[in-house]
Amino acid sequence: MRPDAALPPARGLVVAVPDSALAGCASALAPRIHPATKVALHTSGLAPAGVLSPLARATLRIGSFHPLVAFPSATGPVVDLSGVAAAVEGEPAAVRSACALARALGMRPFVIAAEAKARYHAAAALAANLPHALVAVAHAMLVGTGLPRAIAARALARLAGGAVASAAAARGMERLTGPIARGDAHAVRAHLDALPERAAAAYRAVGLLALEALAAQKLLKESQIHTLERALTPST
Repeated sequence: MRPDAALPPARGLVVAVPDSALAGCASALAPRIHPATKVALHTSGLAPAGVLSPLARATLRIGSFHPLVAFPSATGPVVDLSGVAAAVEGEPAAVRSACALARALGMRPFVIAAEAKARYHAAAALAANLPHALVAVAHAMLVGTGLPRAIAARALARLAGGAVASAAAARGMERLTGPIARGDAHAVRAHLDALPERAAAAYRAVGLLALEALAAQKLLKESQIHTLERALTPST
Protein backbone atom coordinates (compact mmCIF):
# COMPACT_ATOMS: atom_id res chain seq x y z
CA MET A 1 0.00 0.00 0.00
CA ARG A 2 1.32 3.45 -0.90
CA PRO A 3 1.94 5.77 2.10
CA ASP A 4 -0.77 8.13 0.81
CA ALA A 5 -3.29 5.44 -0.19
CA ALA A 6 -6.77 5.42 1.34
CA LEU A 7 -7.19 3.00 4.23
CA PRO A 8 -9.60 0.08 3.80
CA PRO A 9 -12.99 0.22 5.51
CA ALA A 10 -12.85 -0.69 9.20
CA ARG A 11 -15.13 0.00 12.14
CA GLY A 12 -12.22 1.27 14.24
CA LEU A 13 -8.60 2.32 14.08
CA VAL A 14 -5.92 1.88 16.76
CA VAL A 15 -2.90 4.18 16.51
CA ALA A 16 0.09 2.63 18.30
CA VAL A 17 3.08 4.92 17.79
CA PRO A 18 5.41 6.79 20.17
CA ASP A 19 3.78 9.74 21.93
CA SER A 20 5.93 12.22 20.03
CA ALA A 21 4.60 10.89 16.72
CA LEU A 22 0.89 10.88 17.59
CA ALA A 23 -0.05 14.36 16.35
CA GLY A 24 1.86 14.00 13.08
CA CYS A 25 0.49 10.51 12.52
CA ALA A 26 -3.10 11.73 13.07
CA SER A 27 -2.60 14.56 10.57
CA ALA A 28 -1.15 12.17 8.00
CA LEU A 29 -3.96 9.64 8.48
CA ALA A 30 -6.84 12.14 8.45
CA PRO A 31 -7.32 12.32 4.65
CA ARG A 32 -6.89 8.56 4.32
CA ILE A 33 -9.58 7.38 6.78
CA HIS A 34 -12.46 5.49 5.22
CA PRO A 35 -15.93 6.97 5.92
CA ALA A 36 -16.98 3.65 7.49
CA THR A 37 -14.50 4.10 10.34
CA LYS A 38 -16.39 5.17 13.45
CA VAL A 39 -13.72 5.24 16.15
CA ALA A 40 -10.01 6.02 16.46
CA LEU A 41 -8.05 5.13 19.59
CA HIS A 42 -4.42 5.70 20.51
CA THR A 43 -2.47 3.61 23.01
CA SER A 44 -0.62 6.31 24.95
CA GLY A 45 -0.99 6.33 28.72
CA LEU A 46 0.04 9.98 28.88
CA ALA A 47 -1.43 11.84 25.89
CA PRO A 48 -5.15 12.74 25.95
CA ALA A 49 -7.55 11.64 23.23
CA GLY A 50 -7.45 15.18 21.84
CA VAL A 51 -4.08 14.53 20.24
CA LEU A 52 -6.08 12.65 17.57
CA SER A 53 -8.25 15.70 16.85
CA PRO A 54 -7.23 15.79 13.15
CA LEU A 55 -9.18 12.52 12.79
CA ALA A 56 -12.32 13.72 14.56
CA ARG A 57 -15.45 14.37 12.51
CA ALA A 58 -19.19 13.99 12.86
CA THR A 59 -19.11 10.24 12.25
CA LEU A 60 -15.78 9.41 13.93
CA ARG A 61 -15.05 9.63 17.66
CA ILE A 62 -11.61 9.71 19.27
CA GLY A 63 -10.31 8.14 22.45
CA SER A 64 -7.38 6.44 24.13
CA PHE A 65 -6.81 2.84 25.20
CA HIS A 66 -3.79 2.12 27.42
CA PRO A 67 -3.02 -1.43 28.62
CA LEU A 68 -1.45 -1.22 32.09
CA VAL A 69 1.19 -3.84 31.39
CA ALA A 70 4.84 -3.91 30.37
CA PHE A 71 5.72 -4.53 26.73
CA PRO A 72 9.44 -5.32 27.07
CA SER A 73 10.31 -5.63 23.37
CA ALA A 74 8.66 -5.24 19.99
CA THR A 75 10.33 -8.50 18.91
CA GLY A 76 9.69 -10.41 22.14
CA PRO A 77 6.91 -12.87 22.94
CA VAL A 78 3.28 -11.83 22.65
CA VAL A 79 2.13 -10.24 25.92
CA ASP A 80 -0.81 -11.99 27.59
CA LEU A 81 -3.50 -9.35 28.16
CA SER A 82 -5.87 -11.56 30.14
CA GLY A 83 -6.86 -9.78 33.33
CA VAL A 84 -4.76 -6.70 32.53
CA ALA A 85 -6.25 -3.31 33.41
CA ALA A 86 -6.86 -0.86 30.57
CA ALA A 87 -7.24 2.90 31.07
CA VAL A 88 -9.71 4.37 28.58
CA GLU A 89 -10.54 8.02 27.95
CA GLY A 90 -12.05 10.26 25.30
CA GLU A 91 -15.39 10.98 23.71
CA PRO A 92 -18.27 8.85 25.10
CA ALA A 93 -18.71 6.72 21.97
CA ALA A 94 -14.96 6.09 21.80
CA VAL A 95 -14.88 5.17 25.48
CA ARG A 96 -17.65 2.64 24.93
CA SER A 97 -15.75 1.11 22.01
CA ALA A 98 -12.50 1.05 24.00
CA CYS A 99 -14.23 -0.72 26.89
CA ALA A 100 -15.74 -3.25 24.48
CA LEU A 101 -12.31 -3.88 22.94
CA ALA A 102 -10.76 -4.38 26.38
CA ARG A 103 -13.43 -6.87 27.42
CA ALA A 104 -13.10 -8.75 24.13
CA LEU A 105 -9.38 -9.16 24.92
CA GLY A 106 -10.13 -10.38 28.45
CA MET A 107 -8.96 -7.09 29.98
CA ARG A 108 -10.47 -4.97 32.75
CA PRO A 109 -11.20 -1.44 31.51
CA PHE A 110 -11.59 1.63 33.67
CA VAL A 111 -12.40 5.18 32.60
CA ILE A 112 -9.99 7.99 33.41
CA ALA A 113 -10.28 11.76 32.90
CA ALA A 114 -7.90 13.38 30.41
CA GLU A 115 -6.52 15.72 33.08
CA ALA A 116 -5.62 12.74 35.30
CA LYS A 117 -3.51 10.95 32.70
CA ALA A 118 -0.15 12.49 33.67
CA ARG A 119 -0.64 11.40 37.28
CA TYR A 120 -1.86 7.97 36.17
CA HIS A 121 1.10 7.47 33.83
CA ALA A 122 3.58 8.66 36.45
CA ALA A 123 2.14 6.10 38.88
CA ALA A 124 2.56 3.39 36.26
CA ALA A 125 6.18 4.43 35.67
CA LEU A 126 6.89 4.39 39.41
CA ALA A 127 5.49 0.87 39.68
CA ALA A 128 7.05 -0.62 36.53
CA ASN A 129 10.07 1.33 35.30
CA LEU A 130 11.82 2.30 38.54
CA PRO A 131 11.74 -1.21 40.08
CA HIS A 132 13.30 -2.52 36.85
CA ALA A 133 16.22 -0.12 37.26
CA LEU A 134 16.62 -0.90 40.96
CA VAL A 135 16.44 -4.68 40.46
CA ALA A 136 19.02 -4.43 37.65
CA VAL A 137 21.39 -2.61 40.03
CA ALA A 138 20.69 -5.18 42.76
CA HIS A 139 21.36 -8.00 40.29
CA ALA A 140 24.74 -6.52 39.36
CA MET A 141 25.62 -6.13 43.04
CA LEU A 142 24.72 -9.76 43.83
CA VAL A 143 26.79 -10.97 40.89
CA GLY A 144 29.61 -8.80 42.26
CA THR A 145 29.50 -10.82 45.50
CA GLY A 146 30.21 -13.99 43.52
CA LEU A 147 26.67 -15.25 43.00
CA PRO A 148 26.11 -16.76 39.52
CA ARG A 149 23.94 -14.56 37.30
CA ALA A 150 21.16 -17.13 36.84
CA ILE A 151 20.89 -17.82 40.57
CA ALA A 152 20.88 -14.09 41.35
CA ALA A 153 18.12 -13.55 38.77
CA ARG A 154 15.93 -16.32 40.20
CA ALA A 155 16.46 -15.11 43.75
CA LEU A 156 15.57 -11.51 42.91
CA ALA A 157 12.54 -12.53 40.86
CA ARG A 158 11.15 -14.34 43.91
CA LEU A 159 12.07 -11.54 46.31
CA ALA A 160 10.91 -8.59 44.20
CA GLY A 161 7.83 -10.41 42.93
CA GLY A 162 6.73 -11.20 46.45
CA ALA A 163 7.34 -7.63 47.59
CA VAL A 164 5.26 -6.22 44.72
CA ALA A 165 2.40 -8.63 45.40
CA SER A 166 2.47 -7.71 49.09
CA ALA A 167 2.52 -3.97 48.36
CA ALA A 168 -0.35 -4.24 45.89
CA ALA A 169 -2.48 -6.08 48.45
CA ALA A 170 -1.72 -3.62 51.28
CA ARG A 171 -3.65 -0.48 52.23
CA GLY A 172 -0.41 1.36 52.88
CA MET A 173 2.92 0.45 54.49
CA GLU A 174 1.69 -2.14 56.96
CA ARG A 175 3.24 -4.99 54.95
CA LEU A 176 6.57 -3.31 54.31
CA THR A 177 9.53 -5.40 55.45
CA GLY A 178 13.21 -4.60 55.95
CA PRO A 179 15.24 -2.28 58.17
CA ILE A 180 13.23 0.90 57.57
CA ALA A 181 9.99 -0.84 58.55
CA ARG A 182 11.77 -2.16 61.67
CA GLY A 183 13.30 1.19 62.57
CA ASP A 184 16.81 -0.25 62.18
CA ALA A 185 18.96 2.81 61.45
CA HIS A 186 22.19 0.82 61.91
CA ALA A 187 21.31 -1.46 58.99
CA VAL A 188 20.26 1.55 56.87
CA ARG A 189 23.66 3.19 57.40
CA ALA A 190 25.43 -0.07 56.53
CA HIS A 191 23.41 -0.31 53.31
CA LEU A 192 24.24 3.25 52.32
CA ASP A 193 27.93 2.62 52.91
CA ALA A 194 27.78 -0.49 50.69
CA LEU A 195 25.87 1.08 47.79
CA PRO A 196 27.33 2.95 44.80
CA GLU A 197 26.72 6.70 44.99
CA ARG A 198 23.69 6.94 42.70
CA ALA A 199 22.11 3.78 44.08
CA ALA A 200 22.59 5.21 47.57
CA ALA A 201 20.83 8.41 46.49
CA ALA A 202 17.91 6.30 45.19
CA TYR A 203 17.86 4.32 48.45
CA ARG A 204 17.68 7.56 50.44
CA ALA A 205 14.89 9.01 48.29
CA VAL A 206 12.73 5.89 48.40
CA GLY A 207 13.54 5.36 52.06
CA LEU A 208 12.34 8.84 52.97
CA LEU A 209 9.12 8.27 51.02
CA ALA A 210 8.55 5.05 52.94
CA LEU A 211 9.41 6.71 56.23
CA GLU A 212 6.91 9.51 55.64
CA ALA A 213 4.15 6.97 54.99
CA LEU A 214 5.17 4.83 57.98
CA ALA A 215 5.03 7.92 60.18
CA ALA A 216 1.62 8.93 58.84
CA GLN A 217 0.28 5.46 59.65
CA LYS A 218 1.94 5.57 63.10
CA LEU A 219 3.78 2.32 62.40
CA LEU A 220 7.02 3.55 64.01
CA LYS A 221 7.87 5.31 67.24
CA GLU A 222 8.84 8.99 67.11
CA SER A 223 12.36 8.14 68.23
CA GLN A 224 12.73 5.60 65.41
CA ILE A 225 11.45 8.10 62.85
CA HIS A 226 13.95 10.76 63.89
CA THR A 227 16.86 8.30 63.95
CA LEU A 228 15.97 6.99 60.49
CA GLU A 229 15.59 10.53 59.12
CA ARG A 230 19.14 11.32 60.25
CA ALA A 231 20.44 8.08 58.73
CA LEU A 232 18.72 8.73 55.40
CA THR A 233 19.62 12.41 55.12
CA PRO A 234 23.04 12.94 53.48
CA SER A 235 25.51 14.88 55.56
CA THR A 236 26.45 18.31 54.17
